[in-house]
Amino acid sequence: MLEPEDTLKLNVLIATSIAIRIDTYKLTVVGLNAQFKEQIIELKPKGDSEAYIKEVKKLLVTQVLGAMGGYPSYLKRWSRMGQVESSNLTSLLRLGEVEAVIAVSNSTNLDDELLKLTWWCATNTNNQAEIGRFLLTKPFVLKTQTGRDIAQYLLEFLPFVNDIEQLIDTTSLVLQEGLIEQKDQDRLWKQGQRKTAFLVGFVERMSGNLPNEFNIKTPNYEHADLQLINNEQSQLFLTTLAHILKKINQEYVLYRALEVLGRYMQHQSISFQNSIEKITDQISDLSLVANNEQNQLDARLLLAGVNERLVVRTISAHNLTGSAIRKKLVHVLEPIQKALKILTTP
Repeated sequence: MLEPEDTLKLNVLIATSIAIRIDTYKLTVVGLNAQFKEQIIELKPKGDSEAYIKEVKKLLVTQVLGAMGGYPSYLKRWSRMGQVESSNLTSLLRLGEVEAVIAVSNSTNLDDELLKLTWWCATNTNNQAEIGRFLLTKPFVLKTQTGRDIAQYLLEFLPFVNDIEQLIDTTSLVLQEGLIEQKDQDRLWKQGQRKTAFLVGFVERMSGNLPNEFNIKTPNYEHADLQLINNEQSQLFLTTLAHILKKINQEYVLYRALEVLGRYMQHQSISFQNSIEKITDQISDLSLVANNEQNQLDARLLLAGVNERLVVRTISAHNLTGSAIRKKLVHVLEPIQKALKILTTP
């Protein structure tokens, strides 16, 4: 049971707040009023604090939604699917429930005001980074100050991210135009020379606008199918992928690197395959001739068939990690690296 004093204060907070969040560590409930000023209640449980927080949430959902028994289960199922009705969004941000905030962040009906409230509700929660990533997938957010605030938070949070896919996703999201300053981009790029997951974020998001720190020389190939790589940015892209693949020791870095490479180099007559042999068979069937540029043409066509299916089965079957990935997949990685070297050597 809630203490009478806390019940009274919470009812006042509910009546005067447009958004509410709960700090389970400090045992406080914070409300945000229409003037964007915070109101803080310090809870005073006499027993188990975790059970007390559950009672607080039960009161909030009962008062705000008129639903007994806590956060509605159907919203929990839909919270990451963007299927919550727009009429519910403002109410969900008054529940002090992180799942409800995630539901709003995934909604297709956000506007600038709801964006600010959602990010405020996410602050100081365990899911703040996750909610920030959801919000930065929405184009309108990129043009707002809140979007820039989210990107700055995610940038500062990066050193604490251990999940490689989240690391790549976060890097890719903050690199969207206008979100972070050039000095921050430069720092991320420099860090990527050691931790290549950052570089995967760069090649996914900024192919065509990569930093030129490799003293790249532009080739002048004549064959029509080689025009794609006749520019500085394409050479930077391929050089960066070569650097990533040389240091592969993590499966998701490899999956994402192969996927972005294959998409970039795609060719109308080459389809993605699950083995290097099948790609080379396609190239042989084409019988394209390039005279003095035959090696370059064959290399370009090989890369057009590259994708994660080349490696995912082997990695899964043998549970490969670290340097074992490079050793076990040498028959896949060596031809790709050779092709990259051919296309980036003047």
